[in-house]
Amino acid sequence: MNFVVIMTDTQNRDMVGAYAGHPVDTPNLDRLAASGVRFNRAYTTCPLCTPARSAIFSGTHPTVNGAWCNNVPPYPTFPLMGSIFRHYGYRTAYTGKWHLDGSGYYGDGEAGGGFESDWWYDGKRYAEDIGPAMFAAYQSCKTPDELREAGFTLENIWGHRAANRAIHFLESVGEESFVLGVSFDEPHHPYVAPPEYWEKFSDKDLSFTERSDKAEAAKPELQSLHRRERMADGCGLNPDVMCRFFGCNSYVDHEIGRVIDAIDRLHPADTVVIYTSDHGDMLGHHGLAGKGPMMYDEICNVPLIVRTPGGNPAVSDAVVSHLDIIPTMLDMAGMECPECLHGVPLRPILDGTAPTVHDAVMLSFTRFAVNHDAWGEFYPIRAMTDGRYKLALNLFETDEFYDLATDPYERSNLIAASEFAAERNRLHDALLEEMDRIRDPFRSYRWGARSWRTVREPFYGRGKRRDAPRRFQFQPSGIEAR
Repeated sequence: MNFVVIMTDTQNRDMVGAYAGHPVDTPNLDRLAASGVRFNRAYTTCPLCTPARSAIFSGTHPTVNGAWCNNVPPYPTFPLMGSIFRHYGYRTAYTGKWHLDGSGYYGDGEAGGGFESDWWYDGKRYAEDIGPAMFAAYQSCKTPDELREAGFTLENIWGHRAANRAIHFLESVGEESFVLGVSFDEPHHPYVAPPEYWEKFSDKDLSFTERSDKAEAAKPELQSLHRRERMADGCGLNPDVMCRFFGCNSYVDHEIGRVIDAIDRLHPADTVVIYTSDHGDMLGHHGLAGKGPMMYDEICNVPLIVRTPGGNPAVSDAVVSHLDIIPTMLDMAGMECPECLHGVPLRPILDGTAPTVHDAVMLSFTRFAVNHDAWGEFYPIRAMTDGRYKLALNLFETDEFYDLATDPYERSNLIAASEFAAERNRLHDALLEEMDRIRDPFRSYRWGARSWRTVREPFYGRGKRRDAPRRFQFQPSGIEAR
């Protein structure tokens, strides 16, 4: 079985027509959704680029694999997708944004994660291809006319060149088993697309009738700071920016369609297609923009579609995680999933033999980036959701609890509501157990000692020892320190 993992950046579920329920000009993703299993309750592990990507490509939580904020790479002891499947004899290719080497947003130009160098096309390689003048324009253009003056056409957009490499790989790999990662930076800022895509939408096309942009009571103070400091000038949400954002979103759908068409033409009978986004964008909900230290569904509940050869189209409301991607791939390839992976295979849902594989899934946030303070402080959050309820522990301040069935936009914080105490406490117990199971390095008794419930007491030296779980057979076991 072959695998193509297609990923976008900062693509809210409402930016995909199959999820939004109204047209946003994503016909190719809508077509993929109609032919695969569309997961309505798929969650990132962290609503931030590097941590989210580390979970997708390692199968482990970012706090455990070391990439717990932007510009910090995973520990070298954690094998990534390319290394894992290369060990089992697969060709492994990757093209597009990486953001996992710790060097910065655009990368260092060196193939990572065990993927072959010939197909690698991170931001540095793209910048070198188009030259410093055009790359400077890539980062600064604000109007379609500026794009045209800088010479941007379909052929020199990052996403187009990344898709070209993916298609070339599919054309050249022959009968060899392969894993191909196709990672689009789009629709992430600076939203660069062919100029006509920036002209495609007007602000009237992009109304969100359910969006609440007002301050809400009983919410963490950090959200109020975000609202005051970043939203005072409509940061990122003025009509021109939104039209560029959604125009780029439409453009990346075009490139995704090219890759899907190549799969269908060259490898239709033996290739699994997995599509997702690393995280979403707040799009003004709760008066917030971008992503960061919030656990709202706008940035955490990501699109996920899995299409298998000969599989039946379906829609699943099961709560699942990015952590399940590598276990699913290994399972479909007939390989063992070691204990060190934090997710589980999704095959029971994909083949219709079980409605769900998780009772709940965990999310986290620790810090935005290690190299600057412009996006807030160390702000640890651990959250748990079962798809109906969501509990978020903001270690330093107000915790949150939501009933997603009656309050899908998470406006009413029910953390102190006595009628929800049993459900809240159930998720609290599950969260503490999960932090212990994965050996979250930021775990402490304080997560279990909240103003509304205390189930853990201070300790030093009385904690339970937790040795490392069984890893892949090809990894050296090492010598346990005693």
